[in-house]
Amino acid sequence: MSFLKRLYYFSTGLIIGIIFLFFILNGKKTSCNYGPSARVIDNIISKELIFNVDKESIENEELIDIISSGKVKFNKSDVGKKPCALYFIESATFNLLVENCDKKAIVEVLR
Repeated sequence: MSFLKRLYYFSTGLIIGIIFLFFILNGKKTSCNYGPSARVIDNIISKELIFNVDKESIENEELIDIISSGKVKFNKSDVGKKPCALYFIESATFNLLVENCDKKAIVEVLR
């Protein structure tokens, strides 16, 4: 079998597979967060969030957006702290200190 035929069969299967995945995964809340920062943020957002901030200044939805758009600074975090790890999240507007426990996450705004 020539190289062009093999390339044709490979690309045909690849295109069919991509179309199949597009229709299967369309509309589902799937994500491909492989980086350590993204995995920590997804873990924090999936838990019950307790905010240590004035309720007049920042809304809960806004804080969730700030956490989602932020990056975890591991050099300023205490990942090995027991029983709850301590993460420093830096975003464009605020800096957050998050105590990530098993069932809840306590968020403190450092401004």
